[in-house]
Amino acid sequence: MAERSARAIVVGATGLVGTQLVRLLLDDARYARVVTLVRRDVPVLGPRHEVYVVDFSRLETFAPPFERADVYCALGTTMRQAGSKEAFREVDYGYVVRLAELAAAGGARSFGLVSATSASEKSPFFYSRVKGEAERAVAAAGLPSVAIFRPSLLTGPRAERRRGEQIAEAVLRPLTPLLRGPLAGLRPIAAETVARAMAHVVPQAHPGVHVYEPEAIRETAVNVVRA
Repeated sequence: MAERSARAIVVGATGLVGTQLVRLLLDDARYARVVTLVRRDVPVLGPRHEVYVVDFSRLETFAPPFERADVYCALGTTMRQAGSKEAFREVDYGYVVRLAELAAAGGARSFGLVSATSASEKSPFFYSRVKGEAERAVAAAGLPSVAIFRPSLLTGPRAERRRGEQIAEAVLRPLTPLLRGPLAGLRPIAAETVARAMAHVVPQAHPGVHVYEPEAIRETAVNVVRA
């Protein structure tokens, strides 16, 4: 269990999962401070909340103190937002892996990563392949504890509605009761569920690399609520 003096560092705090994470971590008495690194200024949510606007392409020039910190990475973009494959890879691989390397070098206790259920280095699809390559690099960064969360289609309030995701959600949601067994990974999952699972697992800092597929994420989050 994290000590009361520990820090939580959240990257990707303005996204769907990151927004929920910050809220949950600020309610967690195990953390004396919740530090968020963002690309644009956002409101400070309380006396234990610290917000820093950083240039992620030069993250090493503003690396917060990682010693004994739990790092939560919910950083990601889309091809539409990025504008090109190169720009997408810079964010979803380059920024993510650099954060993990800095966290490892700085003595972080634990690192939680939001990936995707389709992540695979061998995937023929660019998005999934980049996610898989990022997972491998984070796992090899030298961190004592890594928890990789692979959610399916995320649902929840977004600042920007993505048409492709709206269509996918509209198609999959009515089919959810039928998506069982091997198809369970296709069921949409609430961003709050992912955040709740991360907020429970990451502070435990289990040694090694652990991967949580959609059903394991749901089960973990449900058990937290029941506890």
